[in-house]
Amino acid sequence: MSIRISALALIFTFFFSLIAKAQEENLVLTYEEAVNIALRENIQIKQQENILETSRAERSEAFANLAPNVSFNATGQRIYGRQFDQTSGDFTDEQVNRLNGGLSANITLFNGFRIINTIKQRQHAAESQLYQINQTKQDVVFNVSQQYLQVLLNQELLRIAKANLEQQNELAESIRIFVEAGTRNIADQYNQEAEAKRAALTVVESDNQLKISRVQLIRLLQIDPFKDWIFSEPALSQAELLQENISLEQTYNTAIANRPDIRQQETSIEANKYGLKAMRGLYYPRLILGYELYSQYSDLEVRYGFSEQLFDINQSQVLYLNLSIPIFNNLSTKTQVQRSKQLLNNSMLDMEDLERNIFEQVQTAIADYETAQERIVAAEAQVRAAEKALEAEKERFRLGVGNILDLTRVNAAYVEALSTKAQADYQIIFQKAALEYYKGKLQ
Repeated sequence: MSIRISALALIFTFFFSLIAKAQEENLVLTYEEAVNIALRENIQIKQQENILETSRAERSEAFANLAPNVSFNATGQRIYGRQFDQTSGDFTDEQVNRLNGGLSANITLFNGFRIINTIKQRQHAAESQLYQINQTKQDVVFNVSQQYLQVLLNQELLRIAKANLEQQNELAESIRIFVEAGTRNIADQYNQEAEAKRAALTVVESDNQLKISRVQLIRLLQIDPFKDWIFSEPALSQAELLQENISLEQTYNTAIANRPDIRQQETSIEANKYGLKAMRGLYYPRLILGYELYSQYSDLEVRYGFSEQLFDINQSQVLYLNLSIPIFNNLSTKTQVQRSKQLLNNSMLDMEDLERNIFEQVQTAIADYETAQERIVAAEAQVRAAEKALEAEKERFRLGVGNILDLTRVNAAYVEALSTKAQADYQIIFQKAALEYYKGKLQ
């Protein structure tokens, strides 16, 4: 029995260890997963989608105006006091129960094409909102990209700082041994210990910057902040980025053709055009075809029963055609038309301003991207030079020719070169993402 229990416990232990391992593996997020989480959880996108549902409901309402309006009404009354008796032709003083009911329907035959123009206005408004959602998604992807890369950059800077701290501690230990052997001055030991403490402070500061960037990314993704998330590096080819040549005219044309905010503004203009036409329809006559069916019951009419009164003798039907011609309504129509004109004109001005902003954004993004390409080339040369200078200075120090201050200075230059190279490596990815964002093609 104990053997079975032990075997069962072993199985459960193995099972739960697999679950724990799976949970730990789930803490690793790729760039694509981070973007998908942001698109799924982002509050602004959800709010824009709610607005889209309202726009679609308004569009359905506009289509429904093509159908007749149908209504049924019924009124029940109990009347106390003096009443006219239709049977005797005289007045009577008693309680009377009455029931009136009717069915009415009407359809608009013509109203200055307001229904048709309103339908088109609502269609373009819903389409405009859909483009607004796409633009919001682009914004979310761009923000996640920038923050995700910032986390990766801070991770690399922390790694460089830790590697430097390790080297400084090893050098401090070597100098201590030299001092004890009498081959080095005690001042060299003090200077190196101070340099090691500065390196340790840099590690703390770099770790703090990493924590802040991680918190910002976690908040952006709206994931559990108490878990130790790991963000993996995306597979990117730096060689392709360095060799890419970009045309300003082609990039601008691509942006105009692809950006959701351009499409959103275009459909907004179209919606305002049809909105103006719909308002101008108020100047035209309105023609309505209608039908009404009425009946009533009164307990004063003792000769006939309830159903006979309601469905036979008291029924009346009306078929009518109503023509309404606007003459003067206190300038209300003129004001509404003017307001619609203002909305249309402002939306067209917004389009002009947006196109100018896009040109400026694209031009700036291309310049920044080209600068990032050159920065990588310069940073790589700086690292190679600083590495050789550090090797030479270490050899001079080992031979007793150099001093600790020169070695510290050269090492600081090497660490600075590594940090600059790391920043340049990620900066070109930053700028590539920005360029794709301004082109409206960020994936």
